[in-house]
Order: sequence, then C-alpha cells, then structure tokens
Amino acid sequence: MSASDHGAAEARGRANSKVATGIVGFDEISGGGLPKNRLTAVVGSAGAGKTVFALQTLKNRLADRGEPCIFVTFEEPIDRIRSNVASFDWDVDTLESDRFHFIDARIPDDAVVTGAFDLAGLLAGLSALLVETGARNVVFDGIDMLLSSLKDERLERQELLRLDSWIKRSEISAIVTVKIFGAGDRDQIRADFLQYMTDCLVIMAEIVTATGSSRTIRIAKFRGSGFSGNPVPVVMGASGIDVIAFKDVRVGYPTYTGRVSSGVPRLDALLNGGYLRGSSTLISGSPGTSKTSLGVTFAFAACERGEHAVVISFDESGAQIVGNMLSIGMNLTPHIESGLLTIVSFLSTGRSPEEHFVAIRNVLETHHPKCLVIDPISALLKSDYPFSAMICESLLDLAKSQEISVVCSSLLDQVSGTTELSASQISTIADTWLHVSYVARDGERNRALTIVKSRGTGHSNQVRELVLGTSGIDLVDVYVAEGEVLMGSARAQKEVAVKRLHVLQEIAAERQRLSLERQIAEARAHVEAANLELGWKQKEVDLLIASEQSRLETSQIDANERLSLRRVDDDGPLAEGGNTNVPVNPR
Repeated sequence: MSASDHGAAEARGRANSKVATGIVGFDEISGGGLPKNRLTAVVGSAGAGKTVFALQTLKNRLADRGEPCIFVTFEEPIDRIRSNVASFDWDVDTLESDRFHFIDARIPDDAVVTGAFDLAGLLAGLSALLVETGARNVVFDGIDMLLSSLKDERLERQELLRLDSWIKRSEISAIVTVKIFGAGDRDQIRADFLQYMTDCLVIMAEIVTATGSSRTIRIAKFRGSGFSGNPVPVVMGASGIDVIAFKDVRVGYPTYTGRVSSGVPRLDALLNGGYLRGSSTLISGSPGTSKTSLGVTFAFAACERGEHAVVISFDESGAQIVGNMLSIGMNLTPHIESGLLTIVSFLSTGRSPEEHFVAIRNVLETHHPKCLVIDPISALLKSDYPFSAMICESLLDLAKSQEISVVCSSLLDQVSGTTELSASQISTIADTWLHVSYVARDGERNRALTIVKSRGTGHSNQVRELVLGTSGIDLVDVYVAEGEVLMGSARAQKEVAVKRLHVLQEIAAERQRLSLERQIAEARAHVEAANLELGWKQKEVDLLIASEQSRLETSQIDANERLSLRRVDDDGPLAEGGNTNVPVNPR
C-alpha cells in the first residue's frame, strides 16, 4: 500500500489499525503492515528469517517514522546480532543511536533453574524503559528459548497471556519470534496457542529442494483486517528481507502505438513495423535456433538508436556473447564502452527464481533501460520451486510498469522444435510470440521462423527461413513445392530451377513473338501487294472507263457533225431537174 493509499485508509477511520513495516512486499499482502498496539507472532523454522524480519521492521519504523524501538533477545548475544546486521546495507547509525535499544534477556548458560519463574521482572524493567525512551515498538526475539525452560505447558501459556496483557496495557506494537521445529508436539501446541492469542500470526518457512532452497512468508491470521493468505517468496539479500508480493489483479499499464525495431528489417516488415514499444516478446525454440542472436540483435538495434539496453544472460558470459556476435557482423564493444549496453551474466543454478528476480530488479533500478533481453527466461523455471511461473509473470509486469520493451527467449523441452509449446508458461501473457524451429531435409538443418501471435497488431502468418550471415540476421522466403517447405540448399536448387525455367520461358516467348512478327510482316506484305495490284487494276478500270467515255464522246461528236451537215444540205436550193440530193455549186 502506498503512502497515499494508507492516508486514504486513515481518513476512512482506520487511522490506528496498522503500522507499516517498511518491507514493501509484506505491507502489500498485509494491506498496510502489522496491527498497531497489538501483538504479532512471527513463527517458523530456524533460518527462515524471523529475526531479520523483526529487526528490519524496527529499523524502518525508526528511520521512516522516528519511533524509538526496543529489541529484546532471548537467544543470540547482542554482539552477534550487531555483527549479522553489519552484513546488510542498512544505515548502521540507525541501530547504534540512542533511540534503538538492545536488551539481552538470555538465561545464562551457568544458571540453575530451581523453580518456576515469570516475565514480571523483565516486563517491569521494560515499562520503565518505555517511559524513559518513549519507545512504541518492542520485539521479543526467540521467546521460545525462555518458555521452553518452564518445562510446563500451563506455565508457558500463562506467561504468553501475561505478555499479551502487558502489551495491551502499554499500548505498544510488539512482535514475538518463535521457532517451530515441527519435530515435537509441544512446538505445535505453542503454535496453536499463539494463533489463538495473537492478533496477527506470520509464518515463515524454508522449502529445501534437490536444487536449492526457497524461503516463504504467509499471514495465517489478522484480526479485523483483510489480507492475502497465500504464501509468497522471500529473498534474503543485501538489503535484508525482500518479500515478493504477487498481485491478484492485472495492473493496467499504458499502451503504446509506437514501434521499436527488432534489428531484422524483414522481421519488422512481417510485424508491420517492429515490436510494439513497452510490450513483451517471447522467442521460443530448441537449442541452436538463434534465439540469443535474435535477442541481442534487438538490444544492438536499441543502442544504435541511442537507447540504453540490458541483456540478462543465463547461458553465456558477457565476453562470450560479444565474441559470438562478431560472427554475424555485430560489434557490441563500442556500445558497452559508451554505457548504452549492459550485459549481466547469471548462473541459473545456485539461486532460487525469486533471488534472480530481485537481482534483475536491482539491475533495472540501477540502469533504467528502455529495452531488456532475458536469455533464456526459462532458466527461472525449476520444477521443484513453487513460484517459478509467477516469478516469470511478475518479471514481465515489472518491466511493463517501467515502460521497458522486453524480448525474452525460452528453451523448449522437446528437441524437435515442431511442437509450438513454450516451456516458460508465459506464452499466454507475452504480447508477441515468435517460434524458431529446425527443418531437416536433404541431409541438412535449416532454421524457420513463425509469428505465432502478436497482440494489437497485424502480422504475417507466413513461414520464413532464418539465415545467419556475416552481415547479420535475415529472413528469406521459403518455397512450398507439392506441400513441402523448401529451405537451404533445396531452396537454392529450387531458385536455380525456377530461374532456368524463367529463362526458358522468356526464350520461348521471344521465339513466339518473332514468329508472330514474321507472320504479321508477311501478312502486311501480302496486303501491300494486294493493295498495289488493286491500285493498278483500279487504274486500268479508270483508263478503260475514260477510253470508253472518250469513244462515246467522239462518236457523239461525229454523229452531231453528220447531222449538222445533213441539215445544211436540207436547207439549200433545189437543183434543176428537181433533184434535191444534188448539191448546188455556188459558183
């Protein structure tokens, strides 16, 4: 709960119900902290972190709220406690100030217990110290060491009730830590009574597996308040107790429409411009399918844009990654030297998933990157750890809350790579899922890339061949022939065959074109000859028509002339003898 949320709770009449521990994750699952002016029991096995939890709560209340504190130890000497605290990055001056008081209430080793004893004397001294210092927070650490000396369950319960009554009268917030070994009935009886008596019961445990151990914390009881009762992981780190609280609702983060390049131009084209900024991308595949190369290429592209990128590697050291990327034309060294690229290498073994989560979170808080690569995130999955899947999901949520674009790889359980399953179990929450697989044909292996999904954006459903070269990563089109996908040399042979066929088709088309042109030329020649013949015939016809017309005109003229002559003869005088047909000589 944030400070503003806590203030709102106080405004609703719950001003004195809880006091924050300052352990952020625990304050989240408890809804604000531990009960104020009440008794809280923290129980668990040895080494579960009970003492550190109590000390850290007191330290935070003194540092954050200015409240004086008292730490009463029944088990460890004060010098040892101070030495243990020195291993944390706490402000030592806080615990050494005159407002933080250590009280050694251990029973001396050489003491002889001759009868029953009680806490009355200790509580009377504490009452005086409360008045003197104004302390409002008290821890009784390892009180089971004192109670077990009573050798009587009835007396033990009586002293616990005495302690509870004193806390209520003193109006202080108190924590008692109790070891529960689980080996004897008395431990269980004590735990049952504490659950009945206290207002808040916190159980800390350590789960030991074949590959390591994992600490958990659980609130078993909290009177008058809601809380999360599920166990959550605890990490003991440089800052003390770190509780990883899992959210029970999906947090709404801002969405972005901008794109960030994957570093592979053709992959960007398949994704309609690249990955969505602030989104998470999962690259799944079998070993050797270039998942690391795709992830580092994304980080390299970010650095080329001037953005800070972080690569978290569980497989290789930073030097190995730098050397390997040189083979595909990427020189990471200048970006590392400029501070734009940070490579952090972890061993997947030796740490629990929650410890890796805290370590990665610290890297993000230190470097504030815009792009994050986790290779592989499946290294955080351990079958014998109960929180693996939730840790992976929380890691992606953490990145989204900081507006970081994430690319993480995941190793498949099966070597074939043909089954589209993500071993990391985060494929359902990843925004984009790329699957890289092997295709074996004609005695060789080739890599194929498929976009399984990409939320909020259009994307191609086509399979592409992934090719690694000296100039980087490229995606090339595959050939589908008779239902088979051709890659590698088969694709190259197909390309040559298709090119040869194309050339042959071009030659055939050219031959056909020339034949048609020849036929057209011949036809045109025939047409021209016919047109020429037609012209000559037409001219002959025209001459014939003109000749006939001339003949007719000449015949007409001759006829007309003869007619004229006849008419002249008809119009002249008759000759003697009455013969009209004899012309008359004009002389």
